[in-house]
Amino acid sequence: TGAISYTGTNESLEKFHQVEIEEGDSLWSIAEQFHENANITKQDFVIWVQDKNKIHSSVIKPGELVYVPVEKEQKYQFEQIASE
Repeated sequence: TGAISYTGTNESLEKFHQVEIEEGDSLWSIAEQFHENANITKQDFVIWVQDKNKIHSSVIKPGELVYVPVEKEQKYQFEQIASE
């Protein structure tokens, strides 16, 4: 059983979108979907997600919520990509 702790980081992450992990998702597949909205490389995207969400491996599980480096101001673009 794993849990993601946001202690001390929740306030600074409030301006970013959260993504719910689905079956078959990986950090790289999430990066593939959203890295262009973050204007960073896929590798930097994965590193950001691991760092900000305190993920210490590449394993993520369905149902987990992770912050991604896409600001909420980009809501229209984000929702458009998330629905594809």
